[in-house]
Order: sequence, then structure tokens, then C-alpha cells
Amino acid sequence: MRNFIVSDLHGNGNIYYSIINYLENLNSEIDEDITLYINGDLIDRGDYSAEMLIDVINRINNNSFNIEYLGGNHELMMYQASLRMKDRKWPRLNDWMLYNGGKVTKNRLEELVSLEEELDIIKFISNLKIYHKFKEKINDKNIVLVHAKCPKKVEDTCHIKIKDNNIDVYRALWSRKGESFVRRLGNDDYFTIVGHTQVLNDLGYRYDKEDNVINIDGGCAGYACGYKELDHTPLVELDNKNNKLNILTFNNNNEIIYGNYFNEESIPIDNNTLDKHRKYLKSNDKVKKLVKKRS
Repeated sequence: MRNFIVSDLHGNGNIYYSIINYLENLNSEIDEDITLYINGDLIDRGDYSAEMLIDVINRINNNSFNIEYLGGNHELMMYQASLRMKDRKWPRLNDWMLYNGGKVTKNRLEELVSLEEELDIIKFISNLKIYHKFKEKINDKNIVLVHAKCPKKVEDTCHIKIKDNNIDVYRALWSRKGESFVRRLGNDDYFTIVGHTQVLNDLGYRYDKEDNVINIDGGCAGYACGYKELDHTPLVELDNKNNKLNILTFNNNNEIIYGNYFNEESIPIDNNTLDKHRKYLKSNDKVKKLVKKRS
């Protein structure tokens, strides 16, 4: 089993379809199952939020590709807004639509699906779990995947879902380091992988040694809002055999621009190995070719 993780895609269809394209091509050539973990905030801000959400749900329901979808704060906001929805009339004023990019998701869903299908999507969102504990280890610690903050108590199987809509859900999906109630994002017993807060460097990820947390929010939300320099989304593979993470950084031109091994520090993947990864990222008509910014 090979496990891959991506976070905070925020309706960025170019990155999403590039990663799916890469994993499907890789899966066709290796004799191992592949699972993609989506660490919350698949939706909102980007134009393809609804299409990506529908595609992920269809792949899960049809067992056409192994995807584990965890909740993020945007999925939580969508669920909270739906609690006040009457037919297709969403509440006019709420944080999700006005201030967090939910309007693009809502409006496109209404174009693509019926009310009954929309309610099924909301039910699906409500049942998303908020963390996942892997069996794989890094530096002799189990790995926990969560959108924003590792819970104090981590069970082998997460039983906390978006629909629980309580303080544990809120803190796991909304916390940011530096807030008054947030001491640490990590947990001494685990190596924690989070997203939620954009990483403003070329690799798209950052390691916080104090918290023992790696943040893999590469900035798709910022890119969707017009900040074209935020064009570096990491795809993480857990490599427990070699006690490291393999991290490939994708951009919006259907390219893999960086590759790194990570175990407390980043070591660049050599060009020959990186080129072997690139061969799985074949031409993809779902990706809109973009003009590269000037150097």
C-alpha cells in the first residue's frame, strides 16, 4: 500500500487533475494499491470546487480510486450553513459564503445537481472524519493527519465527524499557531501533518520542529484569489520503509517542479529520480495551460 496526502486544494482544478493524473498513471504501472488522502478544504474559492467535490464523491462511491477525504474548516462551514438551509435557499449572511469563498461552491452545485443530490452531498460532508492515524512511522512516531491541530486524544480509528459540530471539531479544523487558546499544533506522541495555514515558500511545505508538525498547505487558496506566485502544491508520500516522506511539488502548468525527501530536514531528490516521477504526469486535457510568470 502506498499512501499519498494533499491538502487545501480549494477548488484548484489544475492541481487536482494533475495529481489524479499522476497517481492513476503510477497505479497502472505498479503492483501496489494507492490511496490518496485529502486533508480537508477541497472546496471553496476556486472555480472547480463543485466539480472536484462531485468527482471525489463519485470515485469513493464507485470504488474507482482509493480516496480518504478528511474534513477541513471549509467543509465544516458548508455543513453549518446547510443546517439553516430551506430547500435551495441558503442563509443569506454567513461566514462560509460571504467571507470564505463558499459562494462559488454553492452556486456551481446548484447548476450541476438536483436538490436531492445536493442534500446527499451535504450528508456525505457531514460524515467526514476529522483526523486519521497511520500505522506508518517517522522517527519512531506514528503519523496523524489532521487539518489544523492534533487532538489531545488520538484513537486508532477516528470516531469524530463533521456533524458532531463541537469544540473538538472546531479546534481540530480551525486552530492556528499563535492564537490565545492554541499552545501547540502537534502532539508529543505523534508526528503531525496539517494544512490550513498557507506556506509562503517555493516548496509549499514547512516543518515546525518545536511542534513536530509539517504544514503542507501550498497556497491553492491564495492562487485562486489571484496571487499567482503561490503556485507550488506538495503531494506527500509516506515512506515508512525508509523513515521519510517523499514530497513532489506541483504547479498549475501540469508540471512537477520540485522533489524532496523529508525527515526533519529536506534533501532534494536527484534529477534522474525526479524525471522518473515526471513521466507519470502525462498530458491532461483537463488542465488549462497557464502562462508562466516572468522571472
